[in-house]
Amino acid sequence: MTVPMVGKTYRFDMGWLKVRFTFVSPSQGRFVVEEGGGLTPNGHTETVALDLKEIRDGVYLNSWTEASGATVTHVEDFANATLYSNVTVDNTLYNFVGSITETNDVTVADDASTRDESERNTEIVLTAMRELFHAKDLTALDRYWAEPYVQHSPQLPDGLDTLRAAVPGLQEFSWEPQRIAAQGDLVFTHSIVHGWAPGPVVIVDIYRLEHGRIVEHWDVVQDLTPAESTASGHPMV
Repeated sequence: MTVPMVGKTYRFDMGWLKVRFTFVSPSQGRFVVEEGGGLTPNGHTETVALDLKEIRDGVYLNSWTEASGATVTHVEDFANATLYSNVTVDNTLYNFVGSITETNDVTVADDASTRDESERNTEIVLTAMRELFHAKDLTALDRYWAEPYVQHSPQLPDGLDTLRAAVPGLQEFSWEPQRIAAQGDLVFTHSIVHGWAPGPVVIVDIYRLEHGRIVEHWDVVQDLTPAESTASGHPMV
């Protein structure tokens, strides 16, 4: 689904509740509470996983659950700049009708939130890989991964059962990340890996996280070629 709002920030004005909301991706949003009206603290910032569906052109059903347990369901009518919002806090339902205004505001709080999330997700991935693959602690799957686990590696099926079965049999395995980058809910690693394939390989892994758990994975795998054997003479990593 193409989502034209991605990368844009909107102000949701619901009277005594005002929120600035950024669509980071089709599956992730970030909000800053400008005025909480006693329902939530002013200045509260959070990144949430979205369940976003297009109802018709310019109209979306958007819902998420916050870390506090509060649930939010929006009908966002961008064509008419109108928002219909249902918010449940502590088992109390609040209904709002408000306006939607696109804004280009960027604040230090937004930047800090993005940095904090990227740093947290990077640390989760590094800890998860170390505990699962180096320590061979299968309980790491319960701490750092979550089902449904979507696997894009062409030789592996979805789900965590494959990892549970494969990890105990790995011999002389090592995962040596050389470069790490993160953006929002994604963490990228560029690594030298021994013990996964018959010979050493270079792997670019991409992990997507939701609520602090790894839920999706992509990879690109190449045999490790020494620098003196590459066309450019440069090392692969």
